[in-house]
Amino acid sequence: MTATTSRTAFRSMATLAGRILPVHHPVSAFIAVNPLGGFEDRPFARAVADAGSWYGTAGTLPESRFRAAHAAGRITADDVREALNTVLPDLPVRDALLLGGRSVPVIAVLAADLTHAPAPAGRSRRATTRSEVRAPAVAETIDAAMSKWCAAFTGDQPGWPMPGRDRGFYAAWRELAVRDTSLPRAARAGLRSLPETADAAAWSSLSRLDVAADDHLDYLRAHLTRQPGWAAYARWCGERPVGARTGFDLVELLAVRLSYEAVLLDAAGTRGPQPPQPPPAPPAPSARQRAALVAAALGVTAADHELDAVATVLAAVPAERRLLIWQEAYELHYRRALLRDLTTNDPATKDPADPPPDAQVVCCIDVRSEGLRRHLESLGAYETYGFAGFFAVAMRFRDLAGGAPSDLCPALVEPGLRVAEVPAAGAAGPAGRHVRGLGGLARGEDAFHAAKDATVSPFVLAESAGWAAGPLAVIKTALPGTAAALRRRLRRAIAPDAPTELDVNRVVPPAERLLYAHAALTTMGLTRFARLVVLCAHGSSTENNPYQASLDCGACGGHRGGPNARALAAVLNDPAVRDQLAGRGIRIPAETWFAAAEHDTSTDRVRVLDRHQVPASHRGVVARLHADLDRAGAALTAQRCADLPAAPRRPAARRARTHVARRAADWAQVYPEWGLAGNAAFIVGPRRLTAGLDLGRRAFLHSYDATVDPDGAALETILTAPLVVAQWINCQYYFSAVAPQVFGAGTKTVHNAVGGLGVLSGHTGDLRLGLPWQSVAVGNRLVHEPMRLLAVVEAPLARIDAVVDRNPVLQRLFGHDWVALTAREHPGQPWQRWTRESWKAGDPAPVPAAVKE
Repeated sequence: MTATTSRTAFRSMATLAGRILPVHHPVSAFIAVNPLGGFEDRPFARAVADAGSWYGTAGTLPESRFRAAHAAGRITADDVREALNTVLPDLPVRDALLLGGRSVPVIAVLAADLTHAPAPAGRSRRATTRSEVRAPAVAETIDAAMSKWCAAFTGDQPGWPMPGRDRGFYAAWRELAVRDTSLPRAARAGLRSLPETADAAAWSSLSRLDVAADDHLDYLRAHLTRQPGWAAYARWCGERPVGARTGFDLVELLAVRLSYEAVLLDAAGTRGPQPPQPPPAPPAPSARQRAALVAAALGVTAADHELDAVATVLAAVPAERRLLIWQEAYELHYRRALLRDLTTNDPATKDPADPPPDAQVVCCIDVRSEGLRRHLESLGAYETYGFAGFFAVAMRFRDLAGGAPSDLCPALVEPGLRVAEVPAAGAAGPAGRHVRGLGGLARGEDAFHAAKDATVSPFVLAESAGWAAGPLAVIKTALPGTAAALRRRLRRAIAPDAPTELDVNRVVPPAERLLYAHAALTTMGLTRFARLVVLCAHGSSTENNPYQASLDCGACGGHRGGPNARALAAVLNDPAVRDQLAGRGIRIPAETWFAAAEHDTSTDRVRVLDRHQVPASHRGVVARLHADLDRAGAALTAQRCADLPAAPRRPAARRARTHVARRAADWAQVYPEWGLAGNAAFIVGPRRLTAGLDLGRRAFLHSYDATVDPDGAALETILTAPLVVAQWINCQYYFSAVAPQVFGAGTKTVHNAVGGLGVLSGHTGDLRLGLPWQSVAVGNRLVHEPMRLLAVVEAPLARIDAVVDRNPVLQRLFGHDWVALTAREHPGQPWQRWTRESWKAGDPAPVPAAVKE
C-alpha cells in the first residue's frame, strides 16, 4: 500500500466510523443537533437500541419514572391502551385469556406487565476496546491523557500554547508525549518508535493490537464512543472547509488513541490476539416469571397452563419494548390534549373586508415567542405571525466594531449574503467614537484575561488590582442588578450608542433582494399589510454562561437575530423592491412601514431597532406598539416566574421584571431562563388555529396559509427547513434528559470551559455533549418532558403527501418515527395521522369495556 493509498484508506474508514457520532459545534455558536443523527436511517426503536450498544445509553426515561407518571395521572389507562395498540399492532390485544376462571383481555395482561414487571437493567457498552477488557486501568490512563492533550491542542491558552499545532494533532503529540514522565519508561520508549504520519501510526497500532481487518471499522467506533465528546468535536473540525481546518480531526484523534493503547498494553504486558468480550448482561426475568407477577397483580390464582399462555404473549414484549410502549403512552397523553384544544379552538375566519390591524408582528417560531404573541394579541388590534427567526436572510454579518463575521442562518443553509453594519447618514462621527470606545473596552478586557491566564502575571495582577477586583466581585455576587446597571452606564459613557444601518440595499443586487423578500412574505403567508409590520427577532442575555448561544436564535446559528430582522425590514422598505413585488402579485401599500425589533427572552423586554429610521408618520403607532410589547412582556414574565426555581410564585408585573433582570445579570445563576425546555410540537397553519390558547410555551408556531400556496412550495420549505431544525432542538433536549451522562453536559456547577469550544466536568475528562442538566431539570425533577416532536399541519393531505414523497429527509423523520405527523385540510375536519401506509383517523380506537378502569 502506497503512502497516498494508506492515507486515503484510513481517512475513508475513519469518516465512516464517525458517522455514528453527533457533530459538536463550539458552544460559543451553539447549534442543536440530534445526538443520534447518524442513526436516523433506521426506525427510532432500532436506533436507540443500536446507539445503546455503542454508547451504553438508554433511549427513554427509566421505567421507574414512567410508572411514577402513571401513578400521578400524567399517563392514563387510556394512554397505555392506545400505546399498546400502536406499538404492538400484530399482537391479538383484543383477544382474551383465561386466568383463574376469569376472561381477561390480552391488553389488560400487557398493561399489568407494564406496571408490575421488574424494571430492565441499564444499558452497557457492548462494543469495547482491548484495554477496556484486559486492562481497565490502561483504558482510564488513555482517556485521561487524551483529555489533557485534546484540551491543550484545541483550547485557547495564551500563556501556554501547545508547540507544533501547525503540523497537526498527531505530530504535535508525538513530539511532546515522549517527555511525559507520568508514563512508564517502556511506554515512552515505545512512543519514540511510532511512525511519523497519523495514518501509518493507526495502521501499525491496529496490527499490533491484533485487530482483524473485518473488525477495523467496529474497533474504531469502539474507540470513538469511548470519549464521544472529543470525537464529535474532531468530526466537526474535519468537516469544515479546507482553509478553516486546524489539524484536529478523526484521523489524528484515532491515531493518538490507538498508539497510546498499543504502547501502553505492550508496556503492561497485556497485549494478545483474543478479541474483546462484552461484559455479560444481567439475566432478564423470564416471560414465565413475568406471567406470575401479572397474575398476582390481577388478583387471580392461575393454573400452570394459564400462566404458560400468558408467558407466550409476554415473550413478544421484551423489556426494551416495554419502555417504548411507555414512551408512546407518555407522548399520547400530551398529543391528545393538544389536538383536543386545537379542535375546539376554531374561531371564525376573518373577513377580508375587515379593517387591517393596528400592527402586525412577525415573531420567530421559537417556543418562547408563543407567550409573547398571546399576551400582545390580548392588548389590542394586533396580528402576530410565526416565521423562522433568520427571516429568510441567510447572511454573513459583520457588526460596526468590525470583528469576526458571524453566519446568521440555520446550519442547513450556506450564508448567501455578505452584510455589514455601517454608520447611518450623517453619523460617521458618533459611530467612530462608539467603535473606539468598544475597542478600548475590548482591549482592557483582553489584557485582564491575558494577565490572569499567563504564567507569572497572575501574581502581579492580584497584588496590583486585587483591591478593586475583590469588591467588584462581591457587588456582582450580592447585587447583580446593580453591577449590571453600572456596566451599562460605563459602556454608555465610553462607547455611546450611535445610529447605524445595514448596507444590504447597497451591496446586494436588486434581483437577490427581490428573491429574499418574495420568499419571506410568501412562506409566512403575509398578504394583507397593516400600517406597521414589525419583524421581531430574539436573543438572550446571561452572565458567566458558556451555553449562552444555546439560548439565542437557533435559526440564526446560535446568534441574536436582530441583524436579520433589520436586513429584511430594510429590503421591504425599499421602493424598488416593492415595485418588483407588485409585479409578482404582492402589493405593499405605500403607507406600510417595516420595522425591526428584538425580544430578550431572559427578561422579556422587546426593543424596537433603528428607531431613527422610523418616519414621523409612524412614530405614534410605533410608540403605542412598543408600550404594548412592554406590557405583554411584563405579563409573560410574571407567568414565567411560576416555573423558575426560587422565583416569586405570583408576583406583580413590576416585581417579576426586577426578578428576571436580576437572574439575567447574576453570574452565579444556573437557571437564568428555561430556553426551549418543554418543546413538544411544531404547528403549521394560520393563527386562528392557536389564537387565544395558552400552549405553555411548548410549541413552535409557523404561520402558513394553504390558500395562497397552491403548488406547495411554501409548505415544502417549512417542512424541510424549520421543521428539521426544530427536530434537532427537540432531540437535543430529549437525549440531554434521558441520557445525560453521555448526551448531556452535566451540572453547570463543575463546568470548566475549554476556550469557546465546550466544557469539561471538572479539570479533565471528555468534552461534554448536549445541554447542561440545569437546562432540563431542577435537582432530580425533570422540567423538560422528553417527547418526540409532533408536527401538526393544516393543509390538503395530498399536498403534504407530495412534499413527503419528494424529500427523503421527511420520509426518514416521519417513516422512522422520529417525528409524528398529524394533519387536516379544513377546520372542523377530524385530524388524520400520517403512517407509512396511509392517513389514519387521529382519534383513538375504541377498546373493550372490560378493560376500562
